[in-house]
Amino acid sequence: MIGLLRICVLLVLFSVVHSTCKPQQCQPTDPDVLGPYYINLKGQKALNDTNMTLCGPALSQFRHLPLMKVKGHIYDEDCATRLSNTLIEVWQADNAGVYHWQTCRGYMKSDRHGYYEFWTIHPGWYAIAPGSLYRPAHVHFKVTANGHDILVTQMYFGGDVYLGLNDSCQVCSSDKCDLITTVVTVNTATNQQHNEVNFDVILKRDIVTRVAQVFDQDNEEMEGFPVGRQKRAAMDYANYRSYFKRDHN
Repeated sequence: MIGLLRICVLLVLFSVVHSTCKPQQCQPTDPDVLGPYYINLKGQKALNDTNMTLCGPALSQFRHLPLMKVKGHIYDEDCATRLSNTLIEVWQADNAGVYHWQTCRGYMKSDRHGYYEFWTIHPGWYAIAPGSLYRPAHVHFKVTANGHDILVTQMYFGGDVYLGLNDSCQVCSSDKCDLITTVVTVNTATNQQHNEVNFDVILKRDIVTRVAQVFDQDNEEMEGFPVGRQKRAAMDYANYRSYFKRDHN
């Protein structure tokens, strides 16, 4: 009886969280915590055209599990310009909620259209502490693009009862609508099916890029002014750029 009551409470809280979601406006993707299981690039595998599987049937313990495609585009904060050659690091727990140091993690770069994709299994729940609620299923992302702030975030799945208020991680962002994806079933030309989610990422421009944009605008407005004033503006820009690169990189 207690277990049934707990499930009912979770479902009510879940519906409350999702009733507040509104169509996403153009704004940078919400960040989320890095978590304790990130390792640097040296410990990750490259995901490329010959091997796009992050966590899947190459390992015997996952061979019976269906694969899911994760895809999307990386955008500038204008929500229109697609960012090519962006470094995308991803890692996740396996279907039992267990993290591995040698698998279920990797990196790739977006193509010239800002597009990326990889295949994986659906991650499982896990509890942060004994007796606590679970963390909702999620995939970690770290996205790095020239001229933009590094984004660390997590991708969630719609319909998960541990989203939002039910998340055992109270500082995580599983209540953010732009991080919650919709799982769809796709039929292939060979009459096979697989699940698929789309996760677009919008990156915020870094401070150096913002300073450059301000000075570019000022330079356009200064056309026709004396050459000496234009040179001073150029020197100011160089000094600002040097300062921000030194203290913000």
